Amino acid sequence: MAAEDTMGVVEDRGDTTTMADATPEAAMSARYPIDFEWSIATPSTNEGFADRKSGILAGQSDNNVLEITGLYYEGEEKPADFENMGLARAAFTKDLVAPDLPDDRVNLRSRLVAEKEGVREGYFEAVEFDWIQMEEKAAATVEELDDRKIIRFPFNSTEKDYDPSVDEYLDKLAAHLKQSGEKVRLVGHTDNVGGDDSNVVLSDRRAKQIRDILRNKGVSRDQIITEAKGETQPVAGNDTEEGRHDNRRVEIFLIQN
Repeated sequence: MAAEDTMGVVEDRGDTTTMADATPEAAMSARYPIDFEWSIATPSTNEGFADRKSGILAGQSDNNVLEITGLYYEGEEKPADFENMGLARAAFTKDLVAPDLPDDRVNLRSRLVAEKEGVREGYFEAVEFDWIQMEEKAAATVEELDDRKIIRFPFNSTEKDYDPSVDEYLDKLAAHLKQSGEKVRLVGHTDNVGGDDSNVVLSDRRAKQIRDILRNKGVSRDQIITEAKGETQPVAGNDTEEGRHDNRRVEIFLIQN
């Protein structure tokens, strides 16, 4: 698991699209089938777009949903009518790639990634695609991404969703931290229900609740860093209960020595 977010060249792995590192020079000069510029939500299309679109749509079946994740950098302007640049990129890309898919067959997500040198002057890929089974559309209690794990919470609660997989993961994480001596960063988040200040407090409590579980399992206080983001970094729209549940979370990052 990486310590920081990455953004660069997209590589296809089955139905899932993931990000791999690219040099600043490549990021500035290269063009991609679907790419973006700094603080611009609408995608550009270039050579290879038709094949890229066909490849994405080929994954559709009778019982799956297209999940589109828009990536964005801290410092990019938030477009009007969207909660962040990532959600805007996901929405505009959906209109471009899958305009005929009904809304209940599409799940729009966003993810904040760390800025790399030169990205403000160049073009970059900033969407990921994944076909997921309909029964999996509801957010998993523990979600695993390349650079982080996510644990979700019920509404207005500092108690994690009850799921044996959460306890199993935290057991494994604690054992790993004790063996490796690595640090872990716990970042709390909320939906947009409630005031800004109260949501910061709530997100702080969520991060510290996971911290306390790890400490009770023998992890040193010095190995745990907590942060509170309140409602400022949603990964889904807050206009549905499903989206709000996605946003009530603690993100877990390992910091390698």
